[in-house]
Amino acid sequence: MRPATAVFLVSSLWSLVSGPVFAAEKWESFFKEGIAQGRRGDWDGAIENLKTAAELKPGRYEIYTDLSLAYTENKDFTNAALSAQKAIEADAGKAIGHLAMGLAQEGGGKGDEALRAYQRASELDPGNAEVHLALGNLHGRRGDLEAARVAYEKAVAADSSSLFAHSNLGYVYEEKGDIDKALIYFTKAAELASGDAVAWYDLGAAYGKKGDRIKAIDCYEKSFRFDPKHYKACMSLALAYEDEGRLDKASEYYVKAMSLTEDPEIKDAILRQVSRTNQKV
Repeated sequence: MRPATAVFLVSSLWSLVSGPVFAAEKWESFFKEGIAQGRRGDWDGAIENLKTAAELKPGRYEIYTDLSLAYTENKDFTNAALSAQKAIEADAGKAIGHLAMGLAQEGGGKGDEALRAYQRASELDPGNAEVHLALGNLHGRRGDLEAARVAYEKAVAADSSSLFAHSNLGYVYEEKGDIDKALIYFTKAAELASGDAVAWYDLGAAYGKKGDRIKAIDCYEKSFRFDPKHYKACMSLALAYEDEGRLDKASEYYVKAMSLTEDPEIKDAILRQVSRTNQKV
């Protein structure tokens, strides 16, 4: 989830490398199957097939890169870094290998090494939106909002259809207190992914901070419609409706919110809020 706070997410990067048309060799079937499993989120299966492909066809940077990304998704950052190093050794001029190395190092808590890898990837491919996005994410997590803003601006320039770049630019400007600028990027994110519950939630939260409860409610309603399990959207609707004096609607969403959490303390807090709301009626 991408709440409207300074949360800078690494995109769910399964950046499958498009290479040349390969000859129909045995390794290729394992490579393709590994990619297919990665797309399904079966990281263990992807790793096994990509490892077999690498054994059958050593020296292919694209195999090692995808293997590194699969290890990163599987939280095995040591093997992710080892595979990324093999990708770089196979072709040091490919930015994707350095990007994979950065993701592996960052996942393993080695921020400085990750920064160097991302910067090298950026030098090799300055038009790669994923590289700038990764840089922005790292800067954001380190609290350097200005460096994050610059990186995300470059990501947007490189790929104007990047949902994550627009969303994270919105987060940056929101944290900087520039809600008007944040609204621009959250609005664009919602346009790019009109069925994305989180994008609508982010936009609603920004409108809420702007003091426009009507637009905030509209966005929260869309968010909750697209994801009926979106607890924050549900609670935000309840609070916004209560602020608007629409207490029946507020109670309705408080009750729904109770069904979306297993935390007994939160349930108790919602019950108390429902009780107070009903007393106002």
